[in-house]
Amino acid sequence: MKIFKFTALAMAAVLALTPAVGCKHDIKESSSNTAKYADHPEVGEVKVTANVNQEAEANETGFTLNKVIDAGAQTENGEHYYYLDVTIRNTTDTAYELTRLNNFYILFDDGQELSSAVRAELYAINNFTDKYCKSPFTIPANGTFTGVVSGFVLAPDQTNFTVGFFPTRENTDDKKNVILVPVTAADIVPITSELKK
Repeated sequence: MKIFKFTALAMAAVLALTPAVGCKHDIKESSSNTAKYADHPEVGEVKVTANVNQEAEANETGFTLNKVIDAGAQTENGEHYYYLDVTIRNTTDTAYELTRLNNFYILFDDGQELSSAVRAELYAINNFTDKYCKSPFTIPANGTFTGVVSGFVLAPDQTNFTVGFFPTRENTDDKKNVILVPVTAADIVPITSELKK
């Protein structure tokens, strides 16, 4: 009987620790929430540009920014949560994972860069249907992924920017290629009922 009690206690301890360890990378958010890619010249050395709804290819990856979704004012300062509706085509025989922090960012005309925000992802996880794909998400081998990903916190007047995507494939440090898609207010759509829970 003592063995069963000890085993039960050990299992409970392991289960209690698992979420803390598994989700640790999603707990912290940078206070400045800015990317620093411009500080590293080797990052984004090969730039490929495309328009919204136009596929661009780099590093055996096709990337299409279908639209930007505005979830409306969500912060006490009236900032909006913006999400990316994307299609990513993998032309290799290897499936791989991508993440909101490693593969996506926003670039403004003044050179400032913005990383994806943890609070925007948490909002989406709690308020969106399964059309939202939390980070990390898998790109299938010789296949296509389509979904709503990432999340950025922007002022309501910030409607002109460029979405940056690093097609790193399975090598998360390979950021030589970057796909850049300019976005205007016309490319930003309000959230629809099919995305809301």
